[in-house]
Amino acid sequence: MKRLTLFLAGIISANLAFNQSTTWESVYNVLQTNCGSCHIAGHESGLDLSASISEVYDNLYDVSPANATSAGKGYKRVFPGEPYKSFLFSKINNGLALDVNLGAGEGAACPQGASPLNNKDIELIRQWIMYGAYESDTAVDIALINEFYDNDGIQSVPSPPAPPAVGEGFQIHFGPFFLWPEAEHEYFTKFYTQIPTDQEVIRVDTYMGEYSHHFITYRFTDAFWTDYTPYGLHDGPDFAGIDLVTANQYPQNIVLPEGTAFNWVNNTVLNLNSHYINYSPDKALACEAYVNIYTQPVGTAIQTMYSVLLSNQSFFVPNDGEPHTDVASAFETGHGDDELFVWAMSCHTHKYGSDFNIYKRTADNEMGEQIFDGACGATEGVPGCLDEIYDYKHPPTRYWESMLPIKWGEGIKYETTWVNDGPESVGFGLTSADEMMVMMYFFVDDTTGLNLPTALSNHDLEKNAINLFPNPASDKIYITSDINLSGATITIADISGKIIKTELTESISTGLNYYQVDISNLIPGIYLLNIIDKSGNISSRKVVVE
Repeated sequence: MKRLTLFLAGIISANLAFNQSTTWESVYNVLQTNCGSCHIAGHESGLDLSASISEVYDNLYDVSPANATSAGKGYKRVFPGEPYKSFLFSKINNGLALDVNLGAGEGAACPQGASPLNNKDIELIRQWIMYGAYESDTAVDIALINEFYDNDGIQSVPSPPAPPAVGEGFQIHFGPFFLWPEAEHEYFTKFYTQIPTDQEVIRVDTYMGEYSHHFITYRFTDAFWTDYTPYGLHDGPDFAGIDLVTANQYPQNIVLPEGTAFNWVNNTVLNLNSHYINYSPDKALACEAYVNIYTQPVGTAIQTMYSVLLSNQSFFVPNDGEPHTDVASAFETGHGDDELFVWAMSCHTHKYGSDFNIYKRTADNEMGEQIFDGACGATEGVPGCLDEIYDYKHPPTRYWESMLPIKWGEGIKYETTWVNDGPESVGFGLTSADEMMVMMYFFVDDTTGLNLPTALSNHDLEKNAINLFPNPASDKIYITSDINLSGATITIADISGKIIKTELTESISTGLNYYQVDISNLIPGIYLLNIIDKSGNISSRKVVVE
């Protein structure tokens, strides 16, 4: 019965939206009732809340506060789209947002000499600001606010994380926006960093709830698109005039390699993108995210880190329950044809995704060496894992500590496989009922001056062209390498993980070399060959024995 009631409430709320007063009118009534008797003409703050509705709006919207402390922090009385930089919200918050506190010199909480506003009224004002603080708009669903607070709604991030220490960065608080049970929505909003000088970003920590589909941080690179983008939460997509910073499907800390950093100019504006799905059948959901940005002075890093999000949108997946694969090519055109050095890669699909692979592209436009396998989460995306299990909600991110060189003018190829057993065919789209084919990568133009690891790692082994041929094979497998693998241990395991063959390499001279492994006694099937160097680092390859 409650589920039906909630469903009907949502329908009624949507139907009434055409007749209801604007959100600003509702906010104005709250301010008049609770604050208008104090904030009259001549108030020391300069804010008259007893005036007409249009006068009060003009005195709030995008106006610097008379309070010097608040103004010095870059706050506005109402900062459109950003409640946590709005002095009005700071004054009435009264503990609703745990990360918002009045500092020394910012006065007492309001209303003074009276009871605090109730949570629903405070939330109404926060939501109005968050959706852009427009004068003639009904974006805020008041019925949904009431549902959340009256019926113990779900908090996606109950406790905010600690922000970076003073002088080491800043914190972004996104949301909350609210969802009815079994609903989903994706929002974009722009965020003004207000950093006073150019900065280097060395770490991005993202926190979000378990119902989050993704959270993406973009950076505006074009003033036209910055100004063109509306204030506040709005539907997208917003992909013009922006560069990727980070993309996350789950809470994740991205710490850039020592000596590298993103370069942000002063007053950089971000474009934040949050997508939540409320899986609860009977509870409203508050959708939030926090992002900690860690910075350092310009000139500290040696090389600039870049990040890119690539999306193939021209695929079609019929709902026949069979595997369907699409392949796309990617080229980095903004950095010439020189060799680039990849630090990390990851991927993204929706629920019908069953595999995601990335390869170096050969000169004749074929798939070369595989460098990423999204179904190998246990090996952090390193191809050749024993048990391929593709988890679209938690795709791996593969890192190369010593950087993977790629001739990006030649490009790469990425392929995605889907198995659609749903009610209808799908193509590219933003909702969970649609599909996607997206890859992300981080790279530097040059590694000169970086203190890269010298010991072999999984990533080093890949970088230094350890390959097997032929594969499939029936008699012998040859290992090729352009580094010294003397003293390495080679193991071959069956699909159950049982090691059935172990060899210790003999002395191999530096330079291109070959090592031969006899597989003639193995029965046909799939095996995993591991190469373990003297430091214990492992490189894995799948071997097919015919």
